Amino acid sequence: MSRSTANTKDIPQIPVGFETVPSEDAEAREKLITARVGLLLKASWFGSMAIRLPLVNADAWLPTAATDGRYFYYNSKFILMLPVKECEFLFGHEVLHNVYDHLGRGKDNSHNHQLSNIAADFAVNRDLIEARIGEMITTVPCLYDRKYNGKSYEEIYDDLYENIEKIDIDSLIDMML
Repeated sequence: MSRSTANTKDIPQIPVGFETVPSEDAEAREKLITARVGLLLKASWFGSMAIRLPLVNADAWLPTAATDGRYFYYNSKFILMLPVKECEFLFGHEVLHNVYDHLGRGKDNSHNHQLSNIAADFAVNRDLIEARIGEMITTVPCLYDRKYNGKSYEEIYDDLYENIEKIDIDSLIDMML
């Protein structure tokens, strides 16, 4: 299944910069806690890594979810869109970014920052699908392409870089989690 060719006009627009609605945030936190417990029960390593990331509401600046290696940032409206199994995948996604040190590796001045982030998402999502962590996010498009099975982050980056003239970077950026 290749998700890299999804039509980005179908991507729901998640509001950013709005005041957090306390009841929505509480519901989103409950869903995230449920997802972490699910990971602890079904994939204990991922679950134990996920519970180490304190939850931080980022409705003011973030449309989806992110990590800086210390926290799990989330947009409450985005979380409320996802089924719990997709939230498990989302936790796995952020955990693997930390484990693979994508934040540190992407700072290499010789790399295109956007391509580096795209390659990291392709690598992480592929590994989560192979490990059967939660369910791949389908509520919104996310980056996955079978052609990258068995390839490292660096190999994916190199392929994207070599084909930069042929790919629509903006649509790939829109599919990043």
